[in-house]
Amino acid sequence: MKVKIKQYHGKFRLKFFENYYVFRKKFLKMWDRFVEKGHEKMTVMFIPHNERKIFNFQISKFTISFFFLLFLVVLVTSSYAVIKHAAVKREEQRLLMTYEDIRSHLLRFEKLTNSVAELVEEMKPDVEELYELTAGPEEIGTIWDLDQMDKKDYEELRKLQHVLPEEIFTIKDIQKDIICTTNTIKTVKNFVDVRSKVVRDTPSIVPNPGHITSLFGWRRSPFGHGRDFHSGIDIAAPPGTEIRATAPGSVIAAGWSGGYGCMIRIKHKYGFESLYGHCQRANVNAGQTVKKGDVIGYVGQTGNATGNHCHYEIRLGDIPINPYPYMSRIW
Repeated sequence: MKVKIKQYHGKFRLKFFENYYVFRKKFLKMWDRFVEKGHEKMTVMFIPHNERKIFNFQISKFTISFFFLLFLVVLVTSSYAVIKHAAVKREEQRLLMTYEDIRSHLLRFEKLTNSVAELVEEMKPDVEELYELTAGPEEIGTIWDLDQMDKKDYEELRKLQHVLPEEIFTIKDIQKDIICTTNTIKTVKNFVDVRSKVVRDTPSIVPNPGHITSLFGWRRSPFGHGRDFHSGIDIAAPPGTEIRATAPGSVIAAGWSGGYGCMIRIKHKYGFESLYGHCQRANVNAGQTVKKGDVIGYVGQTGNATGNHCHYEIRLGDIPINPYPYMSRIW
């Protein structure tokens, strides 16, 4: 087996070298003919129309081929350069139009940013006023303060001020102001929620429709006895007009009470009590629980009264206070 492989190997090498030498001989012959043809010379003559001397020179085919190839290279390169230049000009025109478009958008963006910044600045006094109602004037200066994290980000951004447009910093200021405004609104909302709960549980509506005939405080006595202190507000109305509870609570008295005539007294949260005097009749009983707006009685002229009206009192810790600020209607 090994002998056969060596025989095939020897035959292959012999055949390969034979073919190689035959090919090399043919190639050398072709190359010699090519060189011989290339060295052949051609005579170029310039014959003038007058009798001047004829100018002629000889040039080889290699030289002619060289200049012809050089001409083709120059022609192709020039054509490519012209085409490339035209493409660059078109791209330049496109980029110029894009730049103009971007510039117009940037100008509109700048105007819009400045407009938003002005709106935020106009809004600040109203935000401060709302915050003052909830937190007091001492805390106003802290509304627009940045926290430590935001300060670090802002300082890092300021380091790039020479490369970033000014609008970036304007937007950053607007973002900061909006965040501070949002926090303020949340504070106000919490305050309003607490106050609303208090308002729901304390006297805060008008007990009956009508018109005020006597306010809280010192007045001339309607019975001709000089001056006396009026501990409530009188609201005149036709007899039988409904009287409603001004806050939820528990009825602690409903019936005759001396000069108050038919009187209803309700106990509310936070130490408040409301009293309704001179009623025509009561619609509730002692110990009964009522809601705000429930009908508890009707306007009348019982007790010491000069006309049909509801004598409305609010007491805090059994001390009469002015009911006027607790009435939602503006008289």
